[in-house]
Amino acid sequence: MTCELTVRNELPKDWELLTRDAPVAADRWWIGLGRGRLGTDYRSFTLREDGTAAVSMAGAVLRTPPGSTRVDPLSVLSGATASIGLAADEPPPWRGESAESVFPCLLLMYPDYASFPVGPRAADGSVLRRFLDEVTRWATDAGLASVALLYLAPPAAGALLEQLPSAGFAVVPLIARCDLEVGWADFEGYLSTLPSKRRVEARRELRRIEERGLNLGTRPLAVDEPELLRLRCLQVAKYGAVADPEREHRYLDLLRGRPAGEVTVFTMQRADEMLGFSLFVQDRDVWTAAMTGADYRTADSSFAYFATLFYQPAALAPARGVRTIAYGPGSVSAKRRRGCKVTQLWAAGRICR
Repeated sequence: MTCELTVRNELPKDWELLTRDAPVAADRWWIGLGRGRLGTDYRSFTLREDGTAAVSMAGAVLRTPPGSTRVDPLSVLSGATASIGLAADEPPPWRGESAESVFPCLLLMYPDYASFPVGPRAADGSVLRRFLDEVTRWATDAGLASVALLYLAPPAAGALLEQLPSAGFAVVPLIARCDLEVGWADFEGYLSTLPSKRRVEARRELRRIEERGLNLGTRPLAVDEPELLRLRCLQVAKYGAVADPEREHRYLDLLRGRPAGEVTVFTMQRADEMLGFSLFVQDRDVWTAAMTGADYRTADSSFAYFATLFYQPAALAPARGVRTIAYGPGSVSAKRRRGCKVTQLWAAGRICR
């Protein structure tokens, strides 16, 4: 049997076959939606046995540290970014490393904060070890200084996690990912899954929304969304980042490429004034929280977060055939209190030089 690693500047033509049973983060559309945050040099790496794809992953060649620390392997693996949250008892493996010693770096990661192998042999330990060795050899031959994998997501990355240490990679825990598994028929069924204290809290929040004359709504994404852009930029600025209306506008344009009915906007308004929103994209039976925004300068907007991000989607999910609502990493405490399952994510890195 012949084994060969093929590296392309695009996803392979048989990518849909390789990702048929994979989490939606590996879908071609999702990669296209978010690949801009990983730069322009995004590639696919496929180990083929006698010409047939066995295992594949995709990632970016980062020549310099990226603008976002959340996708910067050096920031994550050196422990420099507190918001990423390396476990306190795990010494960061790249502590003391510099940008010169780490970059250029091959980052194997899907743009939607997930990393896992795909393909018919994606759970085969021996094949995965061969894949890691071949990828590391390719990176070394290409003059790259390191290889990193961020947001390794079990169970899809479970077999890969087992092979990484023996392939020379340091593996450390990161923050957790949160998913809400839909097993109810209506909103009362959702509330019944919560502890009594949380049920009371949710009903109180919804009652206050009604008492204040605030209206909750659901609609598709419109052709032009100036209010969504305004609220999104206000939220980005609130958390200390630089708001970029043009970037957010381009993101909304990409979302409009989804088929009708797959993008849902949950809103909270006072009369004609929108105070907050959450936007979800449906892919198969998974709803992914793709964008939120709110005017936190207005006191009533504080209700928008939980109403539009949790309560409205939980009520509508069964009718839409949604079985999982994916909230991604971060804000674990708030998401857990509203019923989310928490999955530990991992990072791995190896210096090649």
